[in-house]
Amino acid sequence: MVRIVLKPCSHSAIQLFNFMKKVLFVTYDFPYPTNTGGKNRAYHMLKHSGQDLKKYLFSFVRDGSWRNSVVEMEKIGVEVVETVVRRKVNDPKNILGLFGGNSIFKTLYYSEPVANDLLRIIHEKEIDIVHFESFYTAFYISDEIRGLGVKQVFGTENIEYQVYREHVKNANFLLKPLFRFQADKIREEEISLLKKADLCIAVSDADATIIKKYVDECEVIRNGVDIDEFKFNSPKAKKGTKLLFVGNFTYFPNVDAINFFYNEIFKNLPGDIRLTIIGKKVKTLKFGDFRIEKKDFTPRIQDAYEESDLVVAPVRLGGGTNFKVLEAMASGCPVVSLPDRLEGLDLSNNKHIVIAKEEDFAQKIVSLLNDLELRKKLAKNARELVEHEYSWRVIGNNLNTVWNNL
Repeated sequence: MVRIVLKPCSHSAIQLFNFMKKVLFVTYDFPYPTNTGGKNRAYHMLKHSGQDLKKYLFSFVRDGSWRNSVVEMEKIGVEVVETVVRRKVNDPKNILGLFGGNSIFKTLYYSEPVANDLLRIIHEKEIDIVHFESFYTAFYISDEIRGLGVKQVFGTENIEYQVYREHVKNANFLLKPLFRFQADKIREEEISLLKKADLCIAVSDADATIIKKYVDECEVIRNGVDIDEFKFNSPKAKKGTKLLFVGNFTYFPNVDAINFFYNEIFKNLPGDIRLTIIGKKVKTLKFGDFRIEKKDFTPRIQDAYEESDLVVAPVRLGGGTNFKVLEAMASGCPVVSLPDRLEGLDLSNNKHIVIAKEEDFAQKIVSLLNDLELRKKLAKNARELVEHEYSWRVIGNNLNTVWNNL
């Protein structure tokens, strides 16, 4: 038997620990590895939100892979207190749940036993703040938690009902009534949860404006990028030909974006231009074009940015901000983007990024590929902006202030 001897804490250390605010962070998927936008945001918010807080993680999970990542959370000072296996989407109970008048997301995520576990943990750990990250976990905002004197934060990642209203427009006409019903239920539930929270957080000013239609208090905590992980490399190729698109293709706005880009833009580009597409479920995309390379995974996404001449961001649907735009900007890879997902970023056209309309997207790509000096200027300006405004260290400090002011 190994005996572990703990050194006694000094009286001042015990006092400091007792006065530290305790935050329970609730996520819809385990935050590490950071292979989706939501996980990326959750991990870095926890990592960079300061050492003057005691942070705990309560996370839904999809399988057992999270076990290997607990150590990564411990490295950043976060204690994993519980994980809950989320019901699979194709579980028959989900169909029955829909007849109860709930959205598919409430059916997937909410259960009384989990609500009771949360209350137990809040009581045992003497939690001061519960931060529900995303609409999916906000179903657990409750009067019971408020009755314990605990503040409840609803950290939105999108205005979810707007995303799914867009989905309705593109749905098969036979499924439109079901999708419309779901979008309406999501709206009803989301607005109710926003009103129940003690504080709402948005990722952009545009999202905050919408949230403030329903509540008085809404702070903006933007998405960010790890500027130490994404090193700057100035463009070098005199004439570029390599385009890059990065996205998770289980998320329908990314599927819509790449299908639009391929059919309406890429087919009209010169034959020497190549496109690399990287992301989860990319192999489900049915492009047989020899100019396209598809990768489900790459060990270092930073290498993909360094090897590319341009990142294309033709995303038309969804809300929030695009992490891949920030990563490209930090890496020195210029971006051509539609304006739809840039509202949350303080970017100037032809200074930090090239903003294109659908009808001139192809022309803007060709022009920028042929202009090395403009690519260098965009890369330099974009990196400077990211360092000052979108570093996770800056954003983490902002979140720390918000929590400590509650």
